[in-house]
Amino acid sequence: MQKRSKAVVLIDLIEEIVGKEGLSNSSYQQFIQRNILEESNRAIALARLEEIPIIWVKVGFADDYHDIPRFSPMFHQAKERGALRLNSPNNCWIKGLEQSEEDHYFIKKGVSIFTGNNLARWLEISKIDTLILGGVSSLLAIQSSAREAHELGFRVYVVDELCAAKSFELHQESMDALEGLATVISIAELKKLLEA
Repeated sequence: MQKRSKAVVLIDLIEEIVGKEGLSNSSYQQFIQRNILEESNRAIALARLEEIPIIWVKVGFADDYHDIPRFSPMFHQAKERGALRLNSPNNCWIKGLEQSEEDHYFIKKGVSIFTGNNLARWLEISKIDTLILGGVSSLLAIQSSAREAHELGFRVYVVDELCAAKSFELHQESMDALEGLATVISIAELKKLLEA
């Protein structure tokens, strides 16, 4: 496996979803308890050391929500709360993330990292066939993204320590549910994978 064929993808690490004052922050307590910020920065440092691309994907919609999935109960609830607007201060990345201008940034219009953007095409052009996922929530964004990546023909890894859900039980169930579709790995295993 060539290093340049891999990418680390971090999902929805924004104030709205993992911040204390976020309007869609059901995973906030687990984000804190599982040290997702610190673990994400650790993974980023490992990826940078091996010159592996880092991709940041976050959900966000127009102020009038014309771009939400039309019949989605979840996103219509977000609309009622005024959540997940791209122009909202809460749609910014959580403070403390080790981001770089050299990283790659995408907006998604749904749960999966591929919804409403050209990420799949960009990965194809960049000759990336292996995705290493982390982010919030394990139950929704991680599962949805891992499943779609599998269907699109990518080799998929999910780093356990980089993910959180509303409860640890929901997180663990989500990791177990990916068996056969993705390989769930630890940070220690991530280091070996990135070096390979």
